[in-house]
Amino acid sequence: MWALELLRILLRRRRFITVNTLFVTIAAAIISFLVPKTFSGKATVLPPESESPLAGLMGLSAGSIAAAVTNFALPIMATPSDLYASMLESESVLKQVVDSLKLQSVYNTSTEWAALTRLKDNVKIKVASDGIITVEAFAGDRQLAADIANLMVSTLDQFNRRLQNQKGKEFSGFLEKRLRETDSALGVAQNVMKNFQENHRAVSLELQSEALITNLAQQKAQLTSSEIQLEILKKTLYPNHPELVKKQMEVGEIRSKLKSMEEGATNVADSTLSALDIPLSRVPDLSLQFAVLKRNLKIQELTYELLSQQLEMARLQERRDTPTLMVLDHARPAEQAVKPQKRLIVLAALFLTFVCSAGIVVAEEIVRRRREEGSEVLRTLETSLKEFKKKPLG
Repeated sequence: MWALELLRILLRRRRFITVNTLFVTIAAAIISFLVPKTFSGKATVLPPESESPLAGLMGLSAGSIAAAVTNFALPIMATPSDLYASMLESESVLKQVVDSLKLQSVYNTSTEWAALTRLKDNVKIKVASDGIITVEAFAGDRQLAADIANLMVSTLDQFNRRLQNQKGKEFSGFLEKRLRETDSALGVAQNVMKNFQENHRAVSLELQSEALITNLAQQKAQLTSSEIQLEILKKTLYPNHPELVKKQMEVGEIRSKLKSMEEGATNVADSTLSALDIPLSRVPDLSLQFAVLKRNLKIQELTYELLSQQLEMARLQERRDTPTLMVLDHARPAEQAVKPQKRLIVLAALFLTFVCSAGIVVAEEIVRRRREEGSEVLRTLETSLKEFKKKPLG
């Protein structure tokens, strides 16, 4: 019932509603045509690579720029794309764009700082869930909007290259110093190893020990055979027989040689001064010393080799001038303006004006009816008073 009453009220005041709605809608359409146009330029950048060919040695990949170039750790939830987005909004990048495109005169600002603020307000940086970075710039000229977006991306790339080259230069200096220190330590280790081998005639203890044991076993076997022959001769020959004396001397010589091999020569005359002239009793101790010296020498050699490789990579990084960003889409001049949205403005004005006009009409009708109801109550009260005056006692 109330809906029919509302419709009746609106139809009765349809002229007022129509005129107001048309007037405001036409005014909004005119204003939308007078508002300056704003164009958008959009460039997209692929997520930074998580690792580069030099990342394993230097940590200078685009994806790890936070730790390698700027020497600070990313927050737990931050990504390299988030870091790039923050760098795009940095003063260094924005200032380069302002100076290159002379935006201070374009924005008609008195100071460069004001131009930087205007540019920051007219740029939107977004990082998608997949890590793709979107740089969107807004300007009154479609070509200018595209130039701002493209220049911001290229400026960030130049900034990255400069930082990486600087880091490579610093890293090269550090590696050169460490390489000199390692070269000196390697020389010391080589001299110590050389002196040890010369003093103990330890060319290769493993091979020497194996050869020594083999020789010792042969001497033992020869001694056993000679002793058996000596016992046989003792039973068949008289004590001073030349053959018996010769065999006794041979057994004594073999025993002396075995003792020298097991305990070492007692004097220089007894030593053969050969690579096998290492006492068997000293082999374990010499092997341990040799292993320690060999380990130290190997460590210095490996360190020197690794530092040499890293130095070459650092020098390559220092002179590297390849792009650090992978641009998916370059910004192009927009075909249509993003602001003002004329159709939306006109439709919003039409809807809001109709609703407001209808509300005004309904409100006026309610007020009018309340007044009429109030007047009827007053008239009834006046009639009752008059009757009371005529017949006060009923």
